[in-house]
Amino acid sequence: MAISPMLRGLRSGFGKLAIVSGFALILVILALPTFALPGDQPATVDPAIAATATADMAVAPDSQSTVAPAPKPYGPRWIHQDTFLNWGPERQRWADKGFSFDFHYISDNLGDMRVNSDTGRSASQISEDGFHNWQRIRGTVDYDFGKSTSAKGLSFHATGVWQNGTNMGGIIGSIANPSGITSSHQFRLDSIWLAQTFYKNEITVTAGIMAAQDFYGVCCDGAYVAEPMFYNFGNMGNTRMSYDPESAPGVNLKITPNKHYYVQTGYYLPSNDFGDAATGNGYPTGFVYKANHYGATSDTEVGYYTDPTPSATRKSYPGYYRAGFVYNGSNGTNSAVPHCNPIMGCSGFFDYSSGKFVDDNYSFYFWGIQPVFRTAAGSNRGLDLWGGFNVGPQNKSKVPTEVIAGVIFNAPFTGRPKDSLAFGMTYSKLGSDWKTDEKLLDPTCAMCSDEKQFEVNYLAQVFNWLTIQPVYQYYANVGGHNNGSATVAGFRLITHF
Repeated sequence: MAISPMLRGLRSGFGKLAIVSGFALILVILALPTFALPGDQPATVDPAIAATATADMAVAPDSQSTVAPAPKPYGPRWIHQDTFLNWGPERQRWADKGFSFDFHYISDNLGDMRVNSDTGRSASQISEDGFHNWQRIRGTVDYDFGKSTSAKGLSFHATGVWQNGTNMGGIIGSIANPSGITSSHQFRLDSIWLAQTFYKNEITVTAGIMAAQDFYGVCCDGAYVAEPMFYNFGNMGNTRMSYDPESAPGVNLKITPNKHYYVQTGYYLPSNDFGDAATGNGYPTGFVYKANHYGATSDTEVGYYTDPTPSATRKSYPGYYRAGFVYNGSNGTNSAVPHCNPIMGCSGFFDYSSGKFVDDNYSFYFWGIQPVFRTAAGSNRGLDLWGGFNVGPQNKSKVPTEVIAGVIFNAPFTGRPKDSLAFGMTYSKLGSDWKTDEKLLDPTCAMCSDEKQFEVNYLAQVFNWLTIQPVYQYYANVGGHNNGSATVAGFRLITHF
């Protein structure tokens, strides 16, 4: 009886290593609950009692009315600090002056587990089977002018990034990338902007070098490894929405009339890695920008919080929902540009139904997350359900529709309050006009079908400064261009400095 590609992958050396090491890591974490820091687990405490506790006192976890001395930290000091390098009191001293810093290293270490499953794969893809790494170092500084000047509500933000490695999505030929941090090799300014708040922080204006996808549609707060579930919908690029780290000039207005909802709108130029229309050269440092004729996006989003101030004395289920619309009015036959024409184009969007470049493109998305189960009052331990979709014209892109969904179990084990167990999926639907057009170029596209990606991972907060996230991913009809499959496994590592 034939063995499926997913099971055959377990026979490879990498497959055995990935599975064994991943489960070994989980077993070690579960078997040694002393890795969990004291006081991490939310306690059911009467607010009046908690308010009376001094800085060196803590409420006893088994009492609602007594106050006991906080236990002294055990083990080496580096286990308990928030960063790998101990800043001591320096970080707080800078914060008092208005400066806050964040430095972290993140790497996705993934491998293709397929063995003798060469359907639809090129010779170069087959030869690249194995374990690969994509890594990123990012440094961020924020400055609150109001801490040391009279410019209340004004803040400054700047981020720089270095990244390189091997893109696993290119190896397996997938639509949904196995890693949410891959793009291109970079050493550049990521973003730099000024933000000003007005009317008790109800209005915020932000302007500078910034990514539209950092403000609109962003997903899931790092609970997953794959791109659509870790960062943003994979087909946001259909309208040329700017993304990090290839950010671009933009301006954003956000209005928050109350704690329950907000509305924001922005105008963003496309990412500057599009480069020059004639030469194709990009601007890898981030300090030089040339918009060319790719059009800008006008973005609008409405967000709603069901319970913005959850109580610590009852079980709460604070949901978060948002819907957005993105529009790019780029002109497909820009008469002001000599080499623009309906066939070759240099602007606008290619229409697979007519075979020409046409004007305009748009995208509509919805995303929401809703807690459905909590174990105790004042705790986030329990289940969260989430999902979303992004749709646009089916004749102007390969993937006009993408659906993402999943379930997250926060703190699945007692004593591991910062861990999570997550399952998610991405459904990338191919456009019918793209498939018709592709069949003319490749008869095998008669078998083209939508790609389905599945992921399960366990996020382990080993120390305050160290996160390890073993992950397993399976692709049905990988790339949407054949009936093959792909299996990816490995882990993500994040270290804060």
